[in-house]
Amino acid sequence: MNENELTYARPINWDELNDLQKDYSGRIMYLAGGDYHPKVREGVAILIDLQDLEFDQVVCMDDMTLFGGLVNLQQLGDALESADLQEAISIEAGINLRNSLSLTNYVKSSNGRSSMQLCLNALEASYRLAGEDNPETFSLDLKKKLSGSFIEEMQIQNPVSLAFAAVGRSPKDQPVVAVAASKRSDSRIHVACGGLEGMWAEFDIFYGDDDGETTIRNLYRGAEDAWAGAEYRQEAAAVLLSRCLQKLWKETNTKEEA
Repeated sequence: MNENELTYARPINWDELNDLQKDYSGRIMYLAGGDYHPKVREGVAILIDLQDLEFDQVVCMDDMTLFGGLVNLQQLGDALESADLQEAISIEAGINLRNSLSLTNYVKSSNGRSSMQLCLNALEASYRLAGEDNPETFSLDLKKKLSGSFIEEMQIQNPVSLAFAAVGRSPKDQPVVAVAASKRSDSRIHVACGGLEGMWAEFDIFYGDDDGETTIRNLYRGAEDAWAGAEYRQEAAAVLLSRCLQKLWKETNTKEEA
């Protein structure tokens, strides 16, 4: 075989996949559903198509929802039934891309302006990559691993409680400031924020502690690029966080009254 030639394989079960992984270790590119940038990396000898391995399933359990790495953005939004997540996804992509881009390739390509990724971070989604036993939360290290792997399963704990708010140059543009917040327990809210390509920030707010304004302003200190200045981002982030917290508190009070 010419060293520039590529082998293509489409395994139909785990045994076939495992055999291919052993034979081509370190030289594999996975075809894991729709992709923003379907470019073959240097040194790849085989393209392994995962579409017959049922990684496009959503499983709803009592305590969590499980997503295969090939689910698309629309499937994910529909399963979680969150209006704010649906809003974030609509900012992220048009209907055609929402129905084609896979979770694996989305996470691999996401950056600090990716609305849905910020929501997933606020929900403390965890990802189990192929061949690994323990799930891990989102990080730049996880993104690097995805260059040669794929998400086998993403886990989100139930119930889903999410608020999202963003500002951009236009209503459907990627945000210059975005804040997502999720109630993770009776006493803790987890916040994720972004708006710059290289900005990933998360922190917790505890009931009876503070409103998070000082923390989020500090996170945006010096956060400047061609789209917005740091002072504007600090002011906007404080307002957006306040809106998210109000949504969550209103949701909690509504459930308690019901």
